[in-house]
Amino acid sequence: MSRIDYFEIETEIAEILKADATIGGVQVTVEDDLNLEVGPWVSIYLERRDPTAGQPLAAGTRTRMQLRFSIWCWQYSLDSITEACKNRDDLVGKVEVVLMANRSLNSKVNYSWLEGGEIQSARVPDTSGYVAGGEVVVIAEVMAST
Repeated sequence: MSRIDYFEIETEIAEILKADATIGGVQVTVEDDLNLEVGPWVSIYLERRDPTAGQPLAAGTRTRMQLRFSIWCWQYSLDSITEACKNRDDLVGKVEVVLMANRSLNSKVNYSWLEGGEIQSARVPDTSGYVAGGEVVVIAEVMAST
């Protein structure tokens, strides 16, 4: 890998999630605007990149980077906040299991791991609906070389 193609890695995460049967019927997007009323929705964002500590002496030809992805899992319910939260938890769990089974993201990264994330829920203003979201934080290490 000569340079890091961040968007390609995000797209690979989306493809991995779309290909899994347990997440079938869920809209999966990359760097897309928030649309809470579409039903089950997973959206992937690159939050930051940082050089990995303890870089090898490689005459300036290689750099390891840690990438932080924020993957938001949203559920919408017309019935209750409880239903939206239960469905959110189920979707977050499914996304986590899929990502744990593919730590190299189909060889796009050296390895990856999960680091928790935020949880939100609310009534959608000016509607009779409820929304619940859960974040899955993915940290991945990649190598850039000249």
